[in-house]
Amino acid sequence: MVPDAARNSSPWQAGTPCNACAFGAFAETMNASQDKLTEDIERAARSSFSELLTRHRDETFYAFALYTDESCFTVLPAANSLEQYHASLQRMDATEPQERAAYKWSSADWASECFAAPSFDGICEQLSQRASMLPGDPVTFATFKAEVHHAMTVALRRLDDGGFFGERRGGLVLFITSSDDEEAQELEEVSARALNPPTVYEAFRRRYAVDGCQ
Repeated sequence: MVPDAARNSSPWQAGTPCNACAFGAFAETMNASQDKLTEDIERAARSSFSELLTRHRDETFYAFALYTDESCFTVLPAANSLEQYHASLQRMDATEPQERAAYKWSSADWASECFAAPSFDGICEQLSQRASMLPGDPVTFATFKAEVHHAMTVALRRLDDGGFFGERRGGLVLFITSSDDEEAQELEEVSARALNPPTVYEAFRRRYAVDGCQ
């Protein structure tokens, strides 16, 4: 779940000055903290996903994701297993193909959304502080968001490259997403293509087709 502060706050306020000094301070902070942000996200994701896999060692996980909000105040973990997915279908009496696909692929509907999220608390605080330093122009905001999205993607790639997912890797998909529906699909598509083998990506790309809803 996205904290209320992330839903109701935005770095864009009417009348916010945009000047060279503000941009310079932002750029310097961004460059200095980019690698640390990626490392922090990787570490937090490893902690969260490790605890999840330990507690649910007998389940078959098919997706691991990191998600943010429209202003990138937060980064949080999400994952789902086939067992949890089928339990949701039964509990909600979901029978329509598109409804079943939504429960399978919308991280907001996953049983393990935000699982062991306290490991991400420092990251969310850091992002909120950095966002408060942004000057008020859309280009700088877009750059900030792109950097956060990149850090999320690279963190997942490092976990994968390090063998974190082990033998289960062949049966799951990795991606990043957003609680903002307007940008979620593009984030998911681009990140899934970058993070997964072509066959896994192609199956994910068709996730809302009837054959992706089983």
